[in-house]
Amino acid sequence: MKPLEKLFGLSDEGSDLDRLEKIDELLDAGEIEGAIAELEKIRKDENLYVGAKMIVKHLFNSELSPNEVVGYLKTLIPIVNSLSSWRYRATLLADIAMAFYRVGDDFNGDLALKTAINLAYNSGEEVLVEILRELIRNGFLEKGAYAFSLVKDRKRIDFLLSQLAEFFYLYGDYEKVQKVLSAIEDPFYRVITLYRLALLEAPRDRDKALALLEKAIDNAEKIENRHARLELLIKLNDLKAELTGEGVRLVDILKRSSPPEYGGNADNEDQY
Repeated sequence: MKPLEKLFGLSDEGSDLDRLEKIDELLDAGEIEGAIAELEKIRKDENLYVGAKMIVKHLFNSELSPNEVVGYLKTLIPIVNSLSSWRYRATLLADIAMAFYRVGDDFNGDLALKTAINLAYNSGEEVLVEILRELIRNGFLEKGAYAFSLVKDRKRIDFLLSQLAEFFYLYGDYEKVQKVLSAIEDPFYRVITLYRLALLEAPRDRDKALALLEKAIDNAEKIENRHARLELLIKLNDLKAELTGEGVRLVDILKRSSPPEYGGNADNEDQY
């Protein structure tokens, strides 16, 4: 095989693109076994990821019996595990977990989700966030809580909670936003969350955005790391000045940035 043919997943038998198109046609015709057979012929990771994503999405939305769906999902798992990219595997296994949950198979769903979370740890925090968002977006709130229970690092939990608060805010679920905010232990992440919510609210309701900023400023004073505290206070007051049209003196910010009397977790220099 020539180098360029190998690069683009081409061969005498057809390209990965041809196979993806074939998978799409087979799924439209309800021929899932044929689609999976075509998937196994795909060479490149990214193309295999796309093909598997198509099949799992079809199964998630299908009217097949639970036993049929479970059987197809189990067939897909070793194919997904053949991917070299941990990121792709994590995302697909989370999708497979939700498809299991959709047909009432919590046991296999939990196994797939646990593996997805473990892989996501090594793939970047944004993968964890995306998995949790998809669980919640699809109505699997309890499974989202289960996924959280698999995350042991407190700093990472606060980061994920911060992302979820923004997600709930965008969907207008303010009751959940308050619950998530109260669950964030590190004042640094609580401040970042409130700041982002204020940014979201600013174009819609200036007074509400200012109220969020005041809460953020109060919490910023609890951050132990003086550099992080000062930088955040400047950022918060800049937004406040933009919304009110009133200037802010740096000397006033410095006064508010005096060391807190109580502890906080944001004591590392590399929090950004």
